[in-house]
Amino acid sequence: MKRAVISGAGGFIGRSLTKRLLAENIQVYGIDVEGAQGRILADPGVTPLSVDIGDRRALSNILKVARPDVFYHLAWAGVSTDVKNEVGTQLSNIPLALTALEASVESGCGHVVIPGSASEYAYCGQTIDGRNTPAPGDAYAASKAAAHVLCQWYARQHGLHLNWLLIGSIYGPGRNDSNILTYTIKALLRGEKTEYSSLEQLWDYIYIDDLIEALYLVGLRGKPGGVYPVGSGQAQPLAGYIRQIQAAIAPEAALGIGALPYKLGGKPDHSVLDIRRLQEDTGFAPQVTFEEGIGRTIAYFREMEQGK
Repeated sequence: MKRAVISGAGGFIGRSLTKRLLAENIQVYGIDVEGAQGRILADPGVTPLSVDIGDRRALSNILKVARPDVFYHLAWAGVSTDVKNEVGTQLSNIPLALTALEASVESGCGHVVIPGSASEYAYCGQTIDGRNTPAPGDAYAASKAAAHVLCQWYARQHGLHLNWLLIGSIYGPGRNDSNILTYTIKALLRGEKTEYSSLEQLWDYIYIDDLIEALYLVGLRGKPGGVYPVGSGQAQPLAGYIRQIQAAIAPEAALGIGALPYKLGGKPDHSVLDIRRLQEDTGFAPQVTFEEGIGRTIAYFREMEQGK
């Protein structure tokens, strides 16, 4: 891989992936909306671009100039927990994903990597291996699943090398939205009350650095049509993660576990990932344990709180 295009390059994942590709001397063309241009990594190896990714012709022209070996289409509106059921926002992403593939075919870019979500299969009742029946629990997951099916169909029709990644929950310094780990860390640092469901869900968390390594390796070695669950390969009840955070920040704090109902009529969702295919095809191996990663994440938020 010598050149790569990243849409959503100013985002949490996009910036981290840019750093990883630069470390391999890969030229990066970073695409993002005008308001996020300033967040694209500033480096001689990065060419920042502002283009409407819904404009197939404009995007195709960018790809023709960049001539990437891989197009990482990371852009997705509405990834924060508090907007995952904004149906209009989530649906708007589906045609953009298809446009990314259309522009790739038109420009001659043969390899596209798109991050889907393990939540596409949240209620399937099985370990997620990429062959399950979709069973999403919110509009975000349903839209990811719909885009997944549509993009797979299009790629098959046009002989495009598409890799779809079923990513588990991501955490690490720099992710600052309303996900449950961030909520817990901030609340405990501030001495605030916390409330949760019973947290019996089996969950797989992946540290940002491990996710980025998986993205890099899939771009390098992913097999055509490969659908890859991406996680640590280790799962435990969600309550266990929350108690580890409690022990690291405020061991005596009361946790409101069980104070809230589950979504969807009291049924817990799960995120247990089989990452063997990813390991076999690309050589991926998670490096960061949850204990190590959450320690770094807590330190990041502690510094933020102290700086206020």
